[in-house]
Amino acid sequence: MEAGRWADGYPRSLGNRGFAAIAGERVPVAGRVSMDLLCLDVSALPRELVRLGEDVELIGPSVPLDELASTAGTISYEILTGLSPRLRREYRE
Repeated sequence: MEAGRWADGYPRSLGNRGFAAIAGERVPVAGRVSMDLLCLDVSALPRELVRLGEDVELIGPSVPLDELASTAGTISYEILTGLSPRLRREYRE
């Protein structure tokens, strides 16, 4: 395990600082990033967007890699190379 990362490679430094997106709407990381879990504050989202099984965007159009890396105090290359092989990836042209 690299310093500052947990099992899936999401930087611990993004606890209470990072963000994700649900249906294109940004939501903040709430609390610490733990080994296999992070919590998101969805309280500002409309109820219909908060559903069990809803996809969460951690890197993508609503969560630009460079912005996420800057928030984590690193560079985009370090974020990408630190991601675990067990994560689902979706590549688009």
